[in-house]
Amino acid sequence: MSAGNAIPLVEPDCPVCGGRARKILRAGSYPRDISLDELQRVYCASSDHTLMDQVVECACGMVYLSPRLDDRLIRSGYASAEDSVFVAQNPQRIRTFEKKVRAILRRTRLDPMGKRLLDIGCAGGAFLVASREAGFEVQGIEPSRWMGEYARAQYRLDVRQGFLEPGMFLDASFDVITLWDVIEHVPSPRDVLAVVHGLLKPGGYLWVSYPDIGSVAAKLLGWRWPFWLSVHLHYFRRHSMRSQLERSGFAVAYMEPYGQQLPFGYVLQRAAAVVPAVKPLQRMASFLHLGALPFRYNMGQTLVVARREGR
Repeated sequence: MSAGNAIPLVEPDCPVCGGRARKILRAGSYPRDISLDELQRVYCASSDHTLMDQVVECACGMVYLSPRLDDRLIRSGYASAEDSVFVAQNPQRIRTFEKKVRAILRRTRLDPMGKRLLDIGCAGGAFLVASREAGFEVQGIEPSRWMGEYARAQYRLDVRQGFLEPGMFLDASFDVITLWDVIEHVPSPRDVLAVVHGLLKPGGYLWVSYPDIGSVAAKLLGWRWPFWLSVHLHYFRRHSMRSQLERSGFAVAYMEPYGQQLPFGYVLQRAAAVVPAVKPLQRMASFLHLGALPFRYNMGQTLVVARREGR
């Protein structure tokens, strides 16, 4: 029984321009007898599952997965996700986010005191902790029931479980909204950005990070680039991200490479899951007890800071 015959798949339009003129960059490779339950287990934010879906490129230059699993099933998979290894790295993530928040505030000259910030897809709450320390009043949304409970219990954060929907918050009620490594996961970036636009105050900021297939790392590694994953439904270059944001009523202030700092052993573990050639280095690092060393890296991620246009 093949996935194509048994699994509910959809063929979405281009998330940027809405078009259907596209070319196939890579054919899908679903395991012959994969079950629906197995496919749903792929959809957790820190998944190590390699790319199984067909990759297409729109005439406008946007790259995305088509066909792919039905939106309802993707959401169900995210809601049930658990990842204790991911949240164990939160101390390093918090330090990384603290530095990045300070840098963005300096560049935008934004005073966080009294400002409201919403983090969409907040996972275990690391960014919310860093933003609260900077002076923001913070809230989060997280699809995973397990992750949301972790953030509430561990850091006493205001985190709602679920997906961003119209009417969840009052219009124009936030000064900053963030999507850290999230926009590539959502079935419809256009719908999410429409809701975000309404929730931001006029002139409010949107911060987005994403894996950039136009980056040097992506070009050098080709299909071995570790961000080619079935959980990543959309693959932006800078021009397609700019187009996506501008069509949604945002003006891009700046874009820049976005690096992270995590324990060396954790980085190698995630990399080895999708690039087997990394496994000898992972074993060597473990043997030499280097796993806890902080390791700063950029495998081709980009940060975008944009502002809401209109009244």
